[in-house]
Amino acid sequence: MDISTLSYVYIFMAALLVGFTKTSVGGVGILAVLLMALAIPGKASPGVLLPMLIVADIFAVIYYRRHCNWGILLKLFPYAAVGIVIGYFAVDKVPTGVFEKVIGATILFMLVFEVLVPARRNAPAALTAFVGIFAGIATMMANAAGPIFGVYLLQMGLPKNEFVGTRSWYFLVLNVFKIPFSANLGLITVETLKLDLMFVPVLFVGAYLGYKFLGIINMAAFKWLIRAAVLLSATKLLFF
Repeated sequence: MDISTLSYVYIFMAALLVGFTKTSVGGVGILAVLLMALAIPGKASPGVLLPMLIVADIFAVIYYRRHCNWGILLKLFPYAAVGIVIGYFAVDKVPTGVFEKVIGATILFMLVFEVLVPARRNAPAALTAFVGIFAGIATMMANAAGPIFGVYLLQMGLPKNEFVGTRSWYFLVLNVFKIPFSANLGLITVETLKLDLMFVPVLFVGAYLGYKFLGIINMAAFKWLIRAAVLLSATKLLFF
């Protein structure tokens, strides 16, 4: 794989951001998608990013292994699996730009809903089904499920460690589930995996910095940082 020096810089920044967001605020992983696309145009970009996401998810699960709401996850996983399968068959049929705008608009609607409606631990079944399926499609087609799931968890009113721990397990399972689909689409190759191995230390540093950062911010600041990150991601999807 022929990669320029500037592309290596973009990949370094993307890996550091992926590690940091997985163990802290999250929601801005879409910026890592953008950086990776600048470094590696075409189909190889998501193929390089997916193993990085999985490694960072593993770091996050290790850090927050005692903090996970399995009740929420077990309700979402079946719907997310359906969404990933739908995304697999739709990835070559729906223009990515159009779908990204749909994701962005949906995220904005969900964010307004989260701010205006009081938090509740038991989400309506219809909302759980929608979030699960839509996030599954979004992660398969655009690696953009983070903001959707982030807003959903905010609505649950979870403490910050439980929030990050639940999110970490969710995306670890989803991203591992995506591997055979991505490989079948030709996104993951031996060359992309070799490139991923080079940046594992960068992912670890980012994850460690994110873990330390989460420890020094309070819950109120955490919520508003999540909202700001989600708003930034929605803006990128809609307008850039």
